[in-house]
Amino acid sequence: MSQKKAFNPFYVLLVILGVIFGITACLYGVMTVKMSTAMGVAANANSPVLTLMSEHGLTILLVELALLGVACFAAMATDSYWMKEGKKREMPKAESRVSNE
Repeated sequence: MSQKKAFNPFYVLLVILGVIFGITACLYGVMTVKMSTAMGVAANANSPVLTLMSEHGLTILLVELALLGVACFAAMATDSYWMKEGKKREMPKAESRVSNE
């Protein structure tokens, strides 16, 4: 019989925030490369995403990095709690098997 593993919801949050941070970092890199060329300033004016990254990109990256750090520490801090909850859910099943025998 398969046992259900303990599930920490902060892991899902970490994956989502990590993907968002990765995309934002790539956008920031593209903006930096485009702005390094002489024609990059004119090309940047046509793209609202690159304009946003030019004006607020560093702030967005720092906020996402802080959220990623908080979620990481929350996942580590609550790991033992979710393991105990998983064991509590398994205990009644084990007791019912023993009483049926």
